[in-house]
Amino acid sequence: FRCRIGREWIMMSRKKIMVVEDNRMNRMMLCGILTSASIYEVLEAQDGQAALNILKQYGEEISLILLDINMPVMDGYTFLSIMKADPSYSSIPVIVTTQNDAESDEVAALSHGATDFVAKPYKPQIILHRVAGIIRLRETAAMINMIQYDRLTGLYSKQYFYQQAGEVLLRNPDQQYDIICSDIENFKLINDVFGVKAGDRLLRGIGNAYAERLKGIGICGRLNSDQFACLLK
Repeated sequence: FRCRIGREWIMMSRKKIMVVEDNRMNRMMLCGILTSASIYEVLEAQDGQAALNILKQYGEEISLILLDINMPVMDGYTFLSIMKADPSYSSIPVIVTTQNDAESDEVAALSHGATDFVAKPYKPQIILHRVAGIIRLRETAAMINMIQYDRLTGLYSKQYFYQQAGEVLLRNPDQQYDIICSDIENFKLINDVFGVKAGDRLLRGIGNAYAERLKGIGICGRLNSDQFACLLK
């Protein structure tokens, strides 16, 4: 039992990487390079349409995508355009792989939203280092974002609001500011009667209203479950 749980934990902790490549030999080669590191779970797609289906299934559980450009059914550029237009997936980094290492191809890939570019034939150590480096950068950025912003409303987190408000006041000692604090009356009752999802929708709506009204004239943070604070001139 202990061994089974251990194996399941390892599988869950592995980072998912999707390899999108129509050539079976190339796909097998990339999968072999990635699985040799023993820290990745590899998902395979033979074209852009199959990749979109996998993306819908796993979403942001996917840590990185290795994407070929020239494929039947849906090519890599079309897949990139669709993926990057959807906020649910747009933050997932993409490394484009192609036979041609011409500068024009690299520019085209990056302009479509790719994070990096590697040419074939594959060099295992370069692939592994680039994959690890890009995943690490994404995770660091996500941690910073989580510390600075409230995940539900997108407003500043409590501590980051305090920090930003303090800096604004120090930078502008001659400017007068108002601090407005607010909360939602009987918010627990709203959650109890209508459910937590309804309560979350209300919080997001209030967060959006604050963000829209304070754009360019102030800052706003979510201090606790239903408490907000704004600093404005």
